[in-house]
Amino acid sequence: MDPAMTLVIAAIIAAIILVLFNKQQENKVSNKMYTVDVRQLYLLTAAEYKINTLERLQRLNVDHELAGLITAFKSGEIQLNKLNEELDCLLSKFNASDLAQVC
Repeated sequence: MDPAMTLVIAAIIAAIILVLFNKQQENKVSNKMYTVDVRQLYLLTAAEYKINTLERLQRLNVDHELAGLITAFKSGEIQLNKLNEELDCLLSKFNASDLAQVC
């Protein structure tokens, strides 16, 4: 076999390996992006549930704080993680009997 043909075959094999490696890397990136999207969706759903629970409690002192948190989140002043933390704090102000009446 002549040297030029060997180089062509080696180049084709290298190209196939590079294409397969590139596909594998793209799958890793898309899986990570999917995981981040799912996590954000979970946090948003949790925040909505907490907001609904607090709204059902209908406490005047919470309504003001809740409205402030929602406004801050919509305007981008606080992140979703911080919103969930603050909602947890608001929920923890009530005892289990208050939450049981809501459900």
